Amino acid sequence: MVDLIDIRSRTNSAADYMKSLDDKHRDSFYEVYQGYELDPSSTEELRGLTDDLTVVVMSAGWCKDCKNAIPVLVHLEEQIGLDVRIFGNVKTAPLDPEHQWRIPPSPPEIEEWGATAIPWIEIFDSRGERVATIIEKPTLKSTLEAELVHVLAEARA
Repeated sequence: MVDLIDIRSRTNSAADYMKSLDDKHRDSFYEVYQGYELDPSSTEELRGLTDDLTVVVMSAGWCKDCKNAIPVLVHLEEQIGLDVRIFGNVKTAPLDPEHQWRIPPSPPEIEEWGATAIPWIEIFDSRGERVATIIEKPTLKSTLEAELVHVLAEARA
């Protein structure tokens, strides 16, 4: 179980996270955002599945998969009110054989949750219980929104 109030105090929405990126990374995230259209059927299915959920993401401006995922999550925030919280500024620790991630600036949750790649997407219910996890990019479906529908349907089955 996680403390969602604490997480909200240390994170940004997906839209605010994109705005906070440095120019080089922000431009590439916005390019993806502007060129992306959500899959209407998956988006409609998500409307009924995400009312009581919070999506928490580990991200970094340098990460190509984050550049593809975060803009989709911004669209979902805007179109269906999905509650997305981003821990940005994740850094690897290449010179530390004991740790994959440098903490700080990476949040301690990145190791606590066993993250092995980013974006690390955790989905929690309103009590802070983990519902599902998506690692890096969609693996079962062709879009992130379809993957979200799939993992949420599986978790609630």
